[in-house]
Amino acid sequence: MSITVLLADPRADSRRDLEIMLSRDREVSVVGGAHDRRDTIDLTRQLRPNIVILDGALWSGDSQSIIGEIAEASPDSATIVILDNADLELMRRLIRAGARDCLMRPVSSEDLLSAVRHVSQMTAKQRDVGTQATDTNRSRGEVIAIYSPQGGAGKSMLSANLAVALAKASGEGGKPPRVALVDLNLQFGDIDLMLNLSPQNTIAGLAQKGHGGIDAELLEQYLTQHPESGLKVLVAPSTPQYAESITVYTVEQVVETLRENYDIIIVDTPSQLQDTTLAVLDAAKTVLLLTSLDLLALHKTRTALEMLRQLYPPEKIQPVLNRANSDVGISLADVENVLGVKMKSRIPSDGRIVVRSINEGKPFVIYDAGTPIAKEINRLALEILGLEAPASEEPTKNGGGSFLKKMFAK
Repeated sequence: MSITVLLADPRADSRRDLEIMLSRDREVSVVGGAHDRRDTIDLTRQLRPNIVILDGALWSGDSQSIIGEIAEASPDSATIVILDNADLELMRRLIRAGARDCLMRPVSSEDLLSAVRHVSQMTAKQRDVGTQATDTNRSRGEVIAIYSPQGGAGKSMLSANLAVALAKASGEGGKPPRVALVDLNLQFGDIDLMLNLSPQNTIAGLAQKGHGGIDAELLEQYLTQHPESGLKVLVAPSTPQYAESITVYTVEQVVETLRENYDIIIVDTPSQLQDTTLAVLDAAKTVLLLTSLDLLALHKTRTALEMLRQLYPPEKIQPVLNRANSDVGISLADVENVLGVKMKSRIPSDGRIVVRSINEGKPFVIYDAGTPIAKEINRLALEILGLEAPASEEPTKNGGGSFLKKMFAK
């Protein structure tokens, strides 16, 4: 089946060069060329191309609205943007606006054709999935992102133990839910160590193998099972240099494919708000925003909370307080006053249990299930599953409110 392409570029010589590069693949057919914004929208509506290749020189300042206009003119048309400069912030805005890929000039014919084939396959799969979901009325898996703007907040600890707790819990009808865990800390992920796994495959290998598209059969080959819980884990790359090979599209395909086959997907995200992180936050039903009882963490958490509330509905962002009973002069009430929101969960501090759990690769929700920290994470798992859960234990109340009010006063 031919992939139809509309070239939107104000320069005739540039459109001609792109058409020559695309002509090297007989399955790609250029159906038209647009020289300005109005022409682009009119031809998109008329021709309904599979892909619109949009040059950055075509817009003046407002780069995002034209992508929305293309989608409105032809909802099944995907947009690939070509930029003259590697502006990461602009690329992030374009991706969020709906662009499916961004290429930098000079662009080779190999890179251009690869992007066209990849985007075409991905959009076709998404249409098929949407049709199947409509036909079968099948519910899709729930994505839960674990995020903190502060390094060392305990994201991986919470991700690993919450995922294991969910996999071990009895869901609807007494049957355990199918749970997958994705380690998106692409440079220094360590979920495999925390769960004592010996993975044969990682997300880096999946990105290379799945360049032409990722389906359920391929993805399963790259998941590692946690024997004690049945949890399936997609492990981070073994070394940092492989991180750059994982694109936002790889992450999107992984998440969407997991949603088709698993009930709950936990994603351990990095602290940096890069494009792969934003892709997960977009797909997530819930973002557990982790913070702790220290000034720097609260400052960063408040900033992140304000930003995330501009992007998503308030109920999507659920703050979680880690080390909630630490005696550091800051109380739960102080934290909630500063952030302006109630905590979804209050995880008590237990350094001895956590460190031993990490060193031995034994999740404490299984091996130290009677401890307060394990009880709280198991309680959170039951709440996520919509099951009756015991009330969260109240942490020790500490002072410090007046100090925080001064520090965070505007």
